[in-house]
Amino acid sequence: MQQDSDFFLRCDIMNIINELNFADLLISKDSYNFRFLEGQPYPICNVPDNYNAEVQEMVQELECIREAKGNEFFYLHLGVPYRVAVVQTISGSGFFLRKLKLPVPSLDSLGFSEPFLNTLKLMGKKRGLLLVSGATGSGKSTTIYALLTYYVQKYGDIAISIEDPPEVPVQGNYGDNQEGVWFQMDARELGGYENAMISAMRYNPRYIFLGEIRSAKTAKEAIRAAVNGHLVVSTIHGSSVQGAIYALQQIASAEGEADLVRSIIADGLLGIVHQELRFTENGQRSLSANILCNDGSASISSKIRSGKLELLSSEIEQQRIMLSHGKNLIS
Repeated sequence: MQQDSDFFLRCDIMNIINELNFADLLISKDSYNFRFLEGQPYPICNVPDNYNAEVQEMVQELECIREAKGNEFFYLHLGVPYRVAVVQTISGSGFFLRKLKLPVPSLDSLGFSEPFLNTLKLMGKKRGLLLVSGATGSGKSTTIYALLTYYVQKYGDIAISIEDPPEVPVQGNYGDNQEGVWFQMDARELGGYENAMISAMRYNPRYIFLGEIRSAKTAKEAIRAAVNGHLVVSTIHGSSVQGAIYALQQIASAEGEADLVRSIIADGLLGIVHQELRFTENGQRSLSANILCNDGSASISSKIRSGKLELLSSEIEQQRIMLSHGKNLIS
């Protein structure tokens, strides 16, 4: 297509893959593809031939790192971070690279409305479990990195992130007077999320970021920490706000005790943010988000405790209307 040719001709002035704005780079023996390349009308497009040499150099580096790190790892290419997963296809192994944003974008730049933003910011003063849900590639991790960056800058104290592997290098001091500090832990090096959580609690952190809730033990540790006075943030896959709560319940109760799990979630859940990135007509992606804030609501807690998540639709709609009228959901 002439449109594609003109687009890549403009980009070739820089001739560096990092300069292109895309979500993912898919490398297989058969092809190289971009996913969600800015300015393109379709989700997938071929990497043009003039970038092949750079991709081939990346493959050589990735193969070396794979031998040492396994099938999931963090990769820095010319100063730009990528999260890498090795994928197996019928033609052999390949690489799936998710391009990460560095420096971490500000919370204000993500596309949330002003009342939505204010609610998220005020959550940094609270305790409990805050989940960001959505499909793969919906920007969940970006939102959490931006949230925690804001919290440690604004409110100070200790933040600890536990990831497998750590995605973005953010460890260090924050705030005008260095009153906040962020530590990162590699869950794999510490023997898993459960061991890493035990290690993290020795710091008595104000904020805990779990890369993803994947197991019953991790889910229970996250909920327990939230109930015990920490602000725990994590990502979870879900198709809606209610779907995210249901997914958490299913994971946490995989070893039984479903009633107890629902009760603890009802006590510990601070909020759910469900977000999507939708294509606009010009090939950009815009953020769409819903929220359920549980700032001491007996009605919300009761519905979660009883497992009647479908009844939360009224609270979600009520909070959406409040936000549309410029009201914050956190007092």
